[in-house]
Amino acid sequence: MTRMVKGANVPAPVEPLQIAVCRAKAPGAPVVDVSALLVAADGRVRGDADLVFGNQPHHPSGAARHLGRAPDDGGPLVADWLWLDLAGIEPGVDRVVVAASADGGPFGRVPGLDIRVTTMTGAPVAYFGVDDATTETAFVLGEFYRHRGGWKFRAVGQGWTTGLHGLATDFGVEVADTDPSPDSAPAAHGPAVSPPRPAPAAPATRPAAPAHGPAGAAQVASPSSAGAHTGGPAPAVDGAGVTRDGAGFGPDFVPFVRKGNAHKTFAVPRTVPAGPALLQVELEDDAGRVQVKLLGASGDRGEELWRGDRNRIRARFLVQVPEDRPLRLGIRASRWWTVKLVPVSHAEPFTGHAHGHDFDVLRYDGPADDLHYRVDATDGADAAFGLGAVFPGEDPMTPRPAPAPEAAGGTATGVVRLPGPALLQVRGRAFWSLNAASGPPVLAEYGSGRRAGAPVEIVNPLPGSPVILEYHLAEGPTSRFYEATETDEYGQERALLFAHRDGMRGRVLLFTDGRAATRVRIRSVARWALRLLPPESARPLVEGVRGKGTDVLVHRGGASVVTLTGSAGRAPYYRVEAGAADAIAPAPVLEAAGSRPARGPVPGEPGVPAYVTVRCGGMGWTLGLTEADGPRRFAESVEGHGYEVVHYTGRPGEARVECGEDGPVELWLLDKHFAPDRRIAAGPGRHEIQPGPVQVRGLGRWRITVGG
Repeated sequence: MTRMVKGANVPAPVEPLQIAVCRAKAPGAPVVDVSALLVAADGRVRGDADLVFGNQPHHPSGAARHLGRAPDDGGPLVADWLWLDLAGIEPGVDRVVVAASADGGPFGRVPGLDIRVTTMTGAPVAYFGVDDATTETAFVLGEFYRHRGGWKFRAVGQGWTTGLHGLATDFGVEVADTDPSPDSAPAAHGPAVSPPRPAPAAPATRPAAPAHGPAGAAQVASPSSAGAHTGGPAPAVDGAGVTRDGAGFGPDFVPFVRKGNAHKTFAVPRTVPAGPALLQVELEDDAGRVQVKLLGASGDRGEELWRGDRNRIRARFLVQVPEDRPLRLGIRASRWWTVKLVPVSHAEPFTGHAHGHDFDVLRYDGPADDLHYRVDATDGADAAFGLGAVFPGEDPMTPRPAPAPEAAGGTATGVVRLPGPALLQVRGRAFWSLNAASGPPVLAEYGSGRRAGAPVEIVNPLPGSPVILEYHLAEGPTSRFYEATETDEYGQERALLFAHRDGMRGRVLLFTDGRAATRVRIRSVARWALRLLPPESARPLVEGVRGKGTDVLVHRGGASVVTLTGSAGRAPYYRVEAGAADAIAPAPVLEAAGSRPARGPVPGEPGVPAYVTVRCGGMGWTLGLTEADGPRRFAESVEGHGYEVVHYTGRPGEARVECGEDGPVELWLLDKHFAPDRRIAAGPGRHEIQPGPVQVRGLGRWRITVGG
């Protein structure tokens, strides 16, 4: 990694990042505390919650976390860690500032101060060393800032002599008076922020590797469970001693990731603490005969977790990391595989509905409830199903068998009782679904069985209302090219799902046209499962909502503008559609490729539900939401890139539309409810324009000039 100089900048990938603020160990050196400030365009925080530090370790958006200090691994450095997901940063935040304060002396007495930024896989992003500190007691080491639809990191190196109190005040944080009385307990490091907001659940992905410095720089350890919550409030605890994020089931730690090919045996590093953990195994297409084993101390014996002949596997298992030795694993496969060992708190939360067709672990944090299960084991000779439960403090390797049958070769349904919080170990080689009695009802379920490729008749259980179709398709040799279609009573087909756009599992709306029944055909997929859910099952569309793949959300706030920010990495395709419950068909809101934000109108009236469908083949996304008066206003000229909503404030006249090399754009006038009214331009040229909101549809650059 190249050393940065003060003022230099580098591009920052729009994905989860880990930031380490490091310094050399030295007797009598000041204590350093690290913080992050999420700053608006005016250079100030929007509220006290935008300061993330030891006493307030989670930002309400979930996009920034203070992970605490890494444990002492005997090396020469001390490191404090932050976790940052740039894709999840709210639209109102312009910069994320990484700062530090010194207690017990100035930064001139802190040797080897630097900041290191890496991706979750440990790939280097930035390194900046501070070598000119003198009397400063607070420092801004670097900042992430928006740049042309993306993000950059700048090496700042600016100091304050007034400590974190002065630095935070300059950025607009309301800092309470923390002078203690003689009889009071000493205050924790950092300013007292009033009032602290509730901390959200931990992000789905946590730092996976230590940061690396340039050649010759000392390496630092990642934070462990002890450091992950240092200085933060204790997690809220429900009954039976289980935290609401599942941490009561096992220790927290930095996830371990290992990738390989063919046959391998290996030991998990001892940085993974003893106790329950979640083992996730992913295998590529055409994996062939696969075996996953937990090996003994000598590596030649052990317990078999999985054996099968499958095209693609993504399975999760509960394992116990031994106290007296490393955990050893054995993988036998003919293709590439990935193994992840993560805290049990990373298990998928069971919130009322779940389905799958592999081994899985679900985390239930609720009160006592009845659990309805359905198993379709008619699609293969090796089909089987079993269900076990692990309660707090129990050995995860011996889950209590739930009174659900070991289904094999048929269809089974039933009900089991959950007395409270538990981990559910699903042992499935068949399509299975779980539904809590207290959750929204499942209206109907359909399985492929032995009818692969044949159409299935689906009847609307809520005549006159749309329903949510939840789909789960098994991966196979041809599944990457699958297509699902609807056929009406006249034999006309229309597309429902596409592989590249909708992925192998997700949710879409069905019966938006008011029909009482439809026929669905799924091609190029041998096994699938469908469920019909009431529209009330849709998640609410709120500012900062995040998701993955294809999903349905509901908005009741009237006409608005939605901003979609996609995941970084390979350039996925996103499409967002929206419409009222009685709309004949949803209107296109926006399309996007890659991580560049795109904006589009969500039509509606206050209190009337509008359903928004985000379509993306398995990639992550974040939605921002602004009111109808939020679009950029222009009277003469405006330009942009991709889908956008603007507001023309001039007089009726002629506008010149210019397009970049990425293709033409269309202009649509919107009515007062932000629904498309009429198209006024299709491609470059001169077109009539009227005052009011205008939607720009296109993936490339564009410019609108009135009267020019």
